[in-house]
Amino acid sequence: MALDDPLEQQQALAESSLPLLFETYDQAIEKGVKSPVVILVDCEDEIGGQIARAWLGDETVDDAIANTTTDDTTVFARAESWKQCKQEVPQTFEYLAPVFENGPPGDGFLAVSITAGGASALTVPMDARE
Repeated sequence: MALDDPLEQQQALAESSLPLLFETYDQAIEKGVKSPVVILVDCEDEIGGQIARAWLGDETVDDAIANTTTDDTTVFARAESWKQCKQEVPQTFEYLAPVFENGPPGDGFLAVSITAGGASALTVPMDARE
């Protein structure tokens, strides 16, 4: 089913990537990242692809896309501290600035889902762990 609404596409990307979101969050906690925010990028999206390429390099992203064996999109997740995301995320997605005005969610962690030409900030509840 194709989703036409970018917000629905961003939410669907996060929901379909829950295992990756939790794995990335757990790794960040193990590394001592304070209040991790998981940034989930659709490597095949124009904006998400630019971000993934800046982080990983063109060759890595091109190889990942070429080796995707399903109809799903190629995704990459990275965790950064709340403080770092508060400074950096609104530079690209100004409309997400209000999300960072308060502290991190108390009932889970924040994920920024980047696809469909934009981004949404979603709270991932801890009880969503599969």
